[in-house]
Amino acid sequence: MLLPEPHTTEAKEVSWLYNVVLVMGGIVFVGVEGFIVYSVFRYRRRDDRLPTQIHGNNLVEVIWTAIPTVIVLILFVLSTLTLNSISKPAADPGVTIEVEGLRWSWIFHYLDGDGDPTNDVIVKGTALSGGVMALPVGEPIRLKLVSNDVIHSFFVPAFLVKRDVVPLPEGKAPNELEFTVSDKGTYSGQCAEFCGDLHAQMTFSVEAMSREDFDAWIAAGRAGESAPPPSIGAEAPVLKLSAKDIAFDTHELEVPAGQPFKIEFTNNDDVDHNVGIYKGEEEIFRGDEFPGPGETMTYVVNALEPGEYTFVCDVHPGPAMTGTLTVQ
Repeated sequence: MLLPEPHTTEAKEVSWLYNVVLVMGGIVFVGVEGFIVYSVFRYRRRDDRLPTQIHGNNLVEVIWTAIPTVIVLILFVLSTLTLNSISKPAADPGVTIEVEGLRWSWIFHYLDGDGDPTNDVIVKGTALSGGVMALPVGEPIRLKLVSNDVIHSFFVPAFLVKRDVVPLPEGKAPNELEFTVSDKGTYSGQCAEFCGDLHAQMTFSVEAMSREDFDAWIAAGRAGESAPPPSIGAEAPVLKLSAKDIAFDTHELEVPAGQPFKIEFTNNDDVDHNVGIYKGEEEIFRGDEFPGPGETMTYVVNALEPGEYTFVCDVHPGPAMTGTLTVQ
């Protein structure tokens, strides 16, 4: 019954409203069930005498009409205020992206507004490897959601947001979505509208980073280079991990909370491996896949909150390539 931890300013408002509704619903549930249980025991049949027959009770009828009416009015006002707040468009969004959903992947087209599409950064995902949408934190983000085949739905659980991506006739404006990411990190996203055979593989991830790292990411994309990882100090913790015979050399890793860290991963097999980090089913980090043998890749992971996470090879997610990452 609990929502994921919100990571946008809009999600925090939605989370607050959800908690209000949950509490009010809980009060109604306890009250109604309490009266039912009370009535069952207080007025249970004790003999064959017919109980006193009562025709209506004006006071009771007014009470059970007034209470739901007040509750509905309160929820209506709070919902309207929250909806108006999170739907208010920004006058000058920090980043505008055209998001195209297609069977069965995503394309992220960064619109820079200079009228020259040749220098735009475009990220194309596939059904086998979801695309990565990089975003700066603390700035309004505007998404233009388009589809040229069927209805899809843009969904990021940590942002508490879902918006349909609808194929439209020429000249009709697509759905738009705005939000402001409040925390750095990697967040998983997916299509939430059944769209065909590979719907379950229509995923993507969001990399939220500082404006400086985002500018470097955009510059690298325009130059045709691999996007640089988020900036990290030389004193950052380094976790060493290797794979041999389709198995990690350790299944227990530990790192301090609240600071970025590196994973130096060596692939000693002649097949592709990578390292992904998960909190339950939520994807926290997904490293690039690369072949061996003998090759090493250094992953940069944003700071994590205290707790236990799972690290796994997404290519070979069996018990031999799964372990526990403790952050404390």
